[in-house]
Amino acid sequence: MLPLILAQSTSGSEDSSFISTLISIILYFPSSFFCWKIFDKCGVENAWFAWIPILGIYANFQAGDEENPLLWTILACIPCINIIAVVKLIIAWVVICRKLEKSPWLLLLMPCFSVFILGYLAYG
Repeated sequence: MLPLILAQSTSGSEDSSFISTLISIILYFPSSFFCWKIFDKCGVENAWFAWIPILGIYANFQAGDEENPLLWTILACIPCINIIAVVKLIIAWVVICRKLEKSPWLLLLMPCFSVFILGYLAYG
């Protein structure tokens, strides 16, 4: 019975992985651009860090006025401890929303409409 539970279908998986990779790459560019503009508005010195994944986390903490952004960036990369860093990252985004004079309740829509929310925060 266990082999039936663990069995995976291989038909069409190459096409779906290609499509998901393509969608991820397409969404990466506007998301990074909008984060770059948001960090620039928040006064982050190196706002271009938004284009580099781990440095983007560092810039998030800087824009959110965290006391030790380097420490929280490192903790965000450690399994199990990163749960605490994610909570601090959410708090940083709330601070960013308040700096931009937007409602922090927009963050609840972030999982479904992230690119649109980032665009609104950057240019709204």
